[in-house]
Amino acid sequence: MKKMILILIGLVIFTADSFSTNPVTDEEKLMSVVAGSGLKMRTAPKLSAQTIKVIPFGDMVFPVIDTAMTETVEDRIEWMEGEWIKVEHMGDQGYVFNGFLTHLPVPQFDFELTYEDMDLVSPLESYVSYRFDRDGEPVIYDNNDEIKMVTKYEGGHKKTEIEDAFMYQIKVVLNDTEIHEAYNLLKGMLLTGYEKTTYEQNAVFVENKYGEISKIRINIDMPIEIKQLSGNQVQIRVTNYSYGHCGL
Repeated sequence: MKKMILILIGLVIFTADSFSTNPVTDEEKLMSVVAGSGLKMRTAPKLSAQTIKVIPFGDMVFPVIDTAMTETVEDRIEWMEGEWIKVEHMGDQGYVFNGFLTHLPVPQFDFELTYEDMDLVSPLESYVSYRFDRDGEPVIYDNNDEIKMVTKYEGGHKKTEIEDAFMYQIKVVLNDTEIHEAYNLLKGMLLTGYEKTTYEQNAVFVENKYGEISKIRINIDMPIEIKQLSGNQVQIRVTNYSYGHCGL
């Protein structure tokens, strides 16, 4: 049997502080901070502007209409292409770089995190199973030497598990997602600062012919590949060579 433990957890309780009272907020576009050390809110849409506050990892922000901005302010910070947007967080308004924001749920529970071993297979599988509602029953393909199980989820997401005698691999396709969201999502699953630093130092960024990052490889013992697909989808592939046994 596959070495995964299904963990049941209670409902997440949201406090009243999670919701904005600003009438111009589009609540359908709520985003969460995925910057591990927090995201700086600034007085103007540029890095040199004064910091208003640091928004913690996992907190939600609410994009608001900015009548003062007549055009989009694009930027490239680290390797990420993005733009500055005006947001509200717990009553404060200011500008943040949206490369450190995501529409995806942010991993916050123990079963969505690593155990100081850089193994992202179990956290990723647990994250997808818990955060997204399954769309139908999984489909299993048994090819004797390899077993593959495909599970579809509401919202167009998909998980494929592949197992043989030598490895177990999980491939997750996330719909309506940018490559920087997937990169930061996985980084947020790492438990320690050492793991996060190792993740960053072993990342190889591959550009397409337009100079955009289209693929990221994390060259560690349990390698990771993040690929931007067509249709605004991202594929995450994580492989663990330590417990393949062809018994999904």
